[in-house]
Amino acid sequence: MDLSGKLSDEENLIKNNFDEYCQKNYVPNYQHYLDNREFPVKIMKDLSGMLLPLTLPMDVNENVDDVMLGIISEEMGKYEFPLPAFLTMHFSRLLPHIGDESLREKYIQKYLSGNSVICGAYTEPGHGSDAYHITTEAHKSENKYIISGEKAFVSNPGIADIFMVSTRTGSGISIIMLDSSMDGIETYEIENMAHMFKGEFGGIRMNNVGVPDTYLVGEENKGFKLLMDILSIQRVHVGLYAIGIAESALSEAIEYAKMRRAFGMPISKFEAVSFRLADDMAKIESIRALAYRALSMENHGMDNRIESAAVKGYGCEVAFNAVSDALQTLGAAGYSKTSSLERKFRISRGFLLGDGTPDIQKLIISRKIFGKEFSP
Repeated sequence: MDLSGKLSDEENLIKNNFDEYCQKNYVPNYQHYLDNREFPVKIMKDLSGMLLPLTLPMDVNENVDDVMLGIISEEMGKYEFPLPAFLTMHFSRLLPHIGDESLREKYIQKYLSGNSVICGAYTEPGHGSDAYHITTEAHKSENKYIISGEKAFVSNPGIADIFMVSTRTGSGISIIMLDSSMDGIETYEIENMAHMFKGEFGGIRMNNVGVPDTYLVGEENKGFKLLMDILSIQRVHVGLYAIGIAESALSEAIEYAKMRRAFGMPISKFEAVSFRLADDMAKIESIRALAYRALSMENHGMDNRIESAAVKGYGCEVAFNAVSDALQTLGAAGYSKTSSLERKFRISRGFLLGDGTPDIQKLIISRKIFGKEFSP
């Protein structure tokens, strides 16, 4: 993608292939998925030959093309693609950091073949934004860790077969991978505003779970920095997913405003309607430009923490407000349960909470520009 937004031939090909897949296989079944509430695991299989290699190249020494991946994140938002699949693609960034070579190869191949759903288990009942002061603990016993604690308000716990768990390991925080088959793991469900599939949101309780030390991800006691680095770029993709939702909402509202008549004219003729949506469009385009700048910086190994935080914090606010304005344009029709805007409203609201709230993003930016000594 260049500065004009024009996609390369390869980017166009991958985007068009994904669009075609969604139109033929996902959109026709969307209502069935909503009614059934079972996560269609076949989706991960479908993605294995199409998108998963983009998130995790076969050669783990190669870099992910985050601009290409960002194009897909935005498209996923437009289709309201299942969040368990979207998040698994980004949680997979931790797989190459598994220390044991044979174990790393095993789980990477399992993921690339579409046989994995990953849960990022970082937050706890009393520790959300304050991710450093978690209470889950892992005690080393010979060649394994014994983990006890609880994670809450996490994605995919009831459908995941892999859990990436942040835990205290003495002097610091480590990330340890758990397999759902291990003894002592109990998952539970929490229904939220945007609940689509059973088990896609909730928590995990760990009662003396014995984990071989080969399941350590990254270095012991240095997991917090690894986690923050992974989350920093993941936030840009979450922001683009939210922007994708907002773009589809605005498209629906614009078409409705041209068709709906009041007082003898299309409601788009009223500035209260058209100017509001025009403002939303301008803000969305600004965030899109910043998002792809942040992803391009990531591709070039540049520090993009300010840009990433801005896309997640401000971008998700822009997206939610745009969806809200789109719903307002449709009035009661948009507020009904049969409206896609009602769903988009609930989904986009969640992005103001998960992966770092707007307030946390402002804190990240202020500390970057002022330094910790002069910032909150």
